[in-house]
Amino acid sequence: MEKLKRSVEKLMEIEVADSNKKFSPIFHTTHEGYAIIKEEVEEAEYEIEFINIFLNNLWSEVKGNNIAPAVKKAEFLKRKAINLSAEAIQIGAMCQKFIDSFEK
Repeated sequence: MEKLKRSVEKLMEIEVADSNKKFSPIFHTTHEGYAIIKEEVEEAEYEIEFINIFLNNLWSEVKGNNIAPAVKKAEFLKRKAINLSAEAIQIGAMCQKFIDSFEK
């Protein structure tokens, strides 16, 4: 898990650098920084909602011993997990940008 966390931290650094190229390298106010972080959290919550729905659907297929539909649900869950991971990386990156913007 520690190796994975280090990899995630590196991905956050890349995301901060990409954000700084596309947008201002700092947040101009704490309100702006909060709003951007909040937006990323809301996007992650959206992914979690779909994950919960399809996890329940997967369970229904598993209980019914419907293997092919269960595999399809698992494939969808995997894609949603990737999306959630990307959103989590963006949350961390925007938190770092917030720190960079206001740390004395």
